[in-house]
Amino acid sequence: MPDGAAESVLERKANAQRRALGVGAVSIPRALGRSLSIAADALWAVGLTCKATSDDLVSTERALMQLDADQLIIILENEDRPVALMALDRHLVTGLIEVQTLGKVTTFPLDDRPYTPTDAAMMAPLVDAAMPRFGSMLSTQPERAHLQGYLFGAQVDDIQTAGLALEADQVQTVQFDVSLAQGTREGRLVFLFPEPKEEQSNGRNASGGKYEEAMKMVPARMHAVLTRIHIPLSKVQALKPGDVLEISPNAVTGATLVVDGGHVAAKGKLGQMNGFRAIRIGGETKLLHKPVPPVSDDAPPVTAPAQQTASSLDFPATTQVAQPQDIDLEAFSTASSDPADLL
Repeated sequence: MPDGAAESVLERKANAQRRALGVGAVSIPRALGRSLSIAADALWAVGLTCKATSDDLVSTERALMQLDADQLIIILENEDRPVALMALDRHLVTGLIEVQTLGKVTTFPLDDRPYTPTDAAMMAPLVDAAMPRFGSMLSTQPERAHLQGYLFGAQVDDIQTAGLALEADQVQTVQFDVSLAQGTREGRLVFLFPEPKEEQSNGRNASGGKYEEAMKMVPARMHAVLTRIHIPLSKVQALKPGDVLEISPNAVTGATLVVDGGHVAAKGKLGQMNGFRAIRIGGETKLLHKPVPPVSDDAPPVTAPAQQTASSLDFPATTQVAQPQDIDLEAFSTASSDPADLL
């Protein structure tokens, strides 16, 4: 292909992309990075530079793999949309705390103590100053309305709890390499924004009808099933307190809520909330086993299989069936009265 033709094709693709995003549309990493930089300068007169390293739409499970156990994870709340997540490494957390408590970013050694709600709260000024500006930069792009309106929420204890907080199957991940105070401290920053699900269309009415409210009050009993294992009956009968049953490590991410009849009402992940065990609902649903169909009056009668007789059994050709023999009980009884003779 001639160079001119190749350039023409690339130019058409670029123009189509610009039309799809809007003329002069700013990218998500650029808008987010600029918002953070402006907020840090306005709040504390400290330089904060963000260099985007990734901007991808991935599954929630894959996105959580990009988080580190040593990061401070914060929930970003939104009144109209599912929560998002923000994760800062220890270098950034330390630098942002220093600039608010000491008035400057230092090079003191890092403290590896566990994060506290106070640490998270000290990130709130930056978040609440940057996120509204980020949303305003995207206000001319309706297709990115789901990224607007986020503010500081609360600290998340660990990655597993963070996974329970995310309700979407896919998330927009944006990662930055961040420099504080001209490189005095450098760290990593990650954002996870839930991708909205496509709304059902085809002109179907989403209303539940005039009995919708009444049906919502009908009680339903569900059982939380972590996993299912198969063991011999003899082992079950021998179980005693203290015995351990091994389960798959993937069981915590495959918990199910099962209703009567074997239907899986929902699938989710095992975790905890406020000190209690909890299941974050999300993911595809499927039947653990097929429910027994109801028997109608019009159903044909169930007949038992015909009993097989000895003549109808398919014996091998070489099998010989012995004929019964007559036994002379009288002769047997008079032959000997000593039991030893019968041996």
